[in-house]
Formats: sequence, structure tokens, C-alpha cells
Amino acid sequence: MQDKALLFVNDRDFSTPSAPLFRLLAIARGLVENGVFVYWFTLGREPIDEITNDPFYKNIKFIKIGKQNKEIMRSRIVFYLYLRILELRLQPHLNNIAEHFKNIVCFTVGDDFWHLFNIVTVCKKKGIRVFHERTEYPLLNKKSLRQKFNVKLYLKYIVPRFDHIFVISNALKHFFDAHVKLYNKKIPVSILNMIVEPDRYSCSYSSIDSKYKDIVYVGTMYGDKDGVYYLLEAFLKIYQDYPDSRLILIGDNTKVLQMQRINDILSKIQYSDRIIFTGQLDRKSVIEKINSAYCLVLARPNNIQAKYGFPTKLGEYLSTGKPVIVTSVGDIPLFLKDGENAYISKPDDIVAFANKLNDCLSDPFKASYIGKKGEELVYREFNYLEVTKHIVYSM
Repeated sequence: MQDKALLFVNDRDFSTPSAPLFRLLAIARGLVENGVFVYWFTLGREPIDEITNDPFYKNIKFIKIGKQNKEIMRSRIVFYLYLRILELRLQPHLNNIAEHFKNIVCFTVGDDFWHLFNIVTVCKKKGIRVFHERTEYPLLNKKSLRQKFNVKLYLKYIVPRFDHIFVISNALKHFFDAHVKLYNKKIPVSILNMIVEPDRYSCSYSSIDSKYKDIVYVGTMYGDKDGVYYLLEAFLKIYQDYPDSRLILIGDNTKVLQMQRINDILSKIQYSDRIIFTGQLDRKSVIEKINSAYCLVLARPNNIQAKYGFPTKLGEYLSTGKPVIVTSVGDIPLFLKDGENAYISKPDDIVAFANKLNDCLSDPFKASYIGKKGEELVYREFNYLEVTKHIVYSM
């Protein structure tokens, strides 16, 4: 009988690139390379070849449960119920794994009550411990009655059943430490840092267009999650001083109503070709873009999301060795120091962010040095191989 195995149960769409998916893949890769057998169960969806054939993920055992039925998927409610039924089919697979491993853990994410109820119930019947990870505040963006009720059930009936909780920030640790005490539970709550596969992002592209100093952002365009409005306004304050600079924004920009505020800001610019929206790109194209950038930016506001979370894209940015300009929110100041391994701006301050853009663009030599120091930080603090050891030691 072998030692350690960890299970993921995934009902997400593999074909849609997302930070949560890449984080889980990085965790799975790190566990494998740290000697843990990893089984990844996909529910009602086909694992795409781009992932299953990836040489970095070749030792993850992907197991499909249920067929990907287009008719069922057309109805959101029917597909949701279908996934919950598929979760109950895990039992035979767990029986088989239990015959070969003496230490088995299921790693869960999200807050869907019925999904987690099924997973916890099935696992506990086989004596399989359940670890859980949170990377955002549980009540974030929960506006409807259904969403609020779901989170209430999750916090009251599911969280107390976990064997270990991993969180991404000190604020989340304080939240869950206080919550589990309400139920007189001694559940360990540990910080699992933002995680990145640096060998995917380190600069290996020689086709850099030296004609421009591209300032690149990757992420959400809408709302106040990542401060795109602050970023645009800050760029408008300095772009005329740097005629060779461009602002490149990567991410979905197809929602007309949500883009209205951005379009209002763009109406102020004289040279509209200096701000480029690429739309959504695949992972390979994103990596090429950030590696060909002069600097990478994130003007995240000081809001509840920033307080409890930690941006995954920051690790990807730093891994390129390019200078990063970011705001001082959440736990970011615990790792990054202004003028040492990043440019740190006061949040919610357009002028302050513009000044940091100016500092970075005006001194390429210093900017390059700061970028390399940021890359060194990734290998020390956010490297997937080191971060996942915290999970291994807890098994």
C-alpha cells in the first residue's frame, strides 16, 4: 500500500481559462512533484487535451465521471442537478483508491452547499479527510437571497466538517479562525500563499517590439475589482510625456453596458491607438504578451475583495522578471517593498499611480533591477513546489 493520495473533484469548464483553474493545476502539479498521487475527477465535462497532454501535468490522473451531454447542459438547472448526481458516483472510485493508499485527502474549493455536502458526505463514509481552500471573502458579491442563503448553509453546516482549511490571506485566516470557534471546533486554518509556476512565465521570448514601452494589464475590465478605471486615468496623465508608451489591456471587453465607463474615459485621449484592448486570450498568448511588456500593472482599489484576497496575476507578473506597479492593499505590502522588488502605489489615488508609472518609465535601468528582484521573490515565496509542501505536511 502506498502513502499519500489527494483528490480533486471538478465541475468547472476546463476550456475556459481562469485564475482559479490555473491555481488548482499548479497545486496539483506541486503535489505530484512532492511525491503525492493526484486524482482529478471531472464531472460531466471532457478534460481538454491542452491540459491532459501538458507535460507539466502528465502525472495527474484525470478521471471522467459522466458524459458531457449538450442537451443537459442547455438547461442550467438540469445540468446543476446532473452534476450533483454524478458526485454520488464517486463511491466506487474512492473504494478502489482506498485499497492502494493509506492516507487520502480530498481537496475542495468554492462554497456551493450541495456540491460540498455531497463531497464531504461521500468522503467521510470512507474515512477520507477533506481539506478546503478559500481565496476570497465568503460573502463577497452575494446579493441575491439564494446566494446569501447558500453561504449561510455553507458556513453553518459545511465549514465545521472540514479537517483543514487553507486561506490566501491573513484577513481570511482571522475570519475562519473566529468562525470555527463558534462551533467549538479545532480545525487548523493555514495560509497557503498565492501560487505560481514560474517556469511557465519566465521570459523566453526574443520577439520583443522595442519600438514601444508596453504597459500591460491582464484581468477583469468591469467593476472595481482591479481598478481599471484608475489605471486608465493614470495613463492619461503621463502618456504624452512618453510617446513610445502604450497601454495594453487583456481580458473580456465585449459587454457593451459594462464598458460604458471605460469608453467615457477613452473619449478624453487624443491618440486612441495608444490604448489597446486585446480581448480574451488563451494562456499561451497571455504569457507572450506579458513577457514582451516593459512593465506590468495592477491598480487594485482598497476594497473588501483586496482585503481578503491576493491577486494570482501578481505572481504571474513577477515571474516574468519585468517591473510591476501595484497598489498597497491586503497582504501585498508583506511581500513587496516599494523601490526594491516592485513599485508600490497608494490605492484609490490616480495621481499616485501615475507617479509610479512615471518612475518606472523614466529609469529603465532601475526598472529592470526591480523586476529581477520581484522574480527572485516568486521563487522564494510563491513557487508552486514550495507552497504545496504546506499541504503535504498537513496530510
